Amino acid sequence: MSRTMIIEESKNAFIEALFQLLKSESFEHITVKQLTLESGYSKRTYYRYFKTKTKILDIAFCKYLTSYHDYLLKSSITPDTIPKHFLEFIWPHHDKIELLAKNDLLVPLLTRHIQTIIALLLNVNVPWRKGSLNNQHYEYMLTYSIGGFGVLMDTLFKKSAPLSPDQISKALSRALKEIAIQVDMK
Repeated sequence: MSRTMIIEESKNAFIEALFQLLKSESFEHITVKQLTLESGYSKRTYYRYFKTKTKILDIAFCKYLTSYHDYLLKSSITPDTIPKHFLEFIWPHHDKIELLAKNDLLVPLLTRHIQTIIALLLNVNVPWRKGSLNNQHYEYMLTYSIGGFGVLMDTLFKKSAPLSPDQISKALSRALKEIAIQVDMK
């Protein structure tokens, strides 16, 4: 096994350990000792890759974000399918998102990475972005959209039985269409 693979394996073990511990402990009460016992790696390994528990979340988020970018590049995206694509991608991880939301970690995580998310989304070619607005305008729109969507996801996942992905997608699509109608009327 290559050194890079060994490093990734140990980072993934700490990521999984953190999410496992979040099932029974609050984020604030999870200790480095618990993380090392749960992951099977030493304290030294923990501090080599993570200075804080928050860094574990940041690294996990960046991994998912890279995967999401790759997923979007392979998808045929229209304004109507944005919620569907997003939910299809995140739903296999909804248990982890629920843990983040219930520990009040989801919105701060999104906030810390907003510029990275925007850069990633601007890197995906979509037909409606050609020409009319400059990137600064899209950055504002994306910041606004991501913030609202992040708060919505946080709210939905704090509930004990969130809606199904299809229900959420349909509701979001209807809301986006209603917003578009209101904007066109003005």
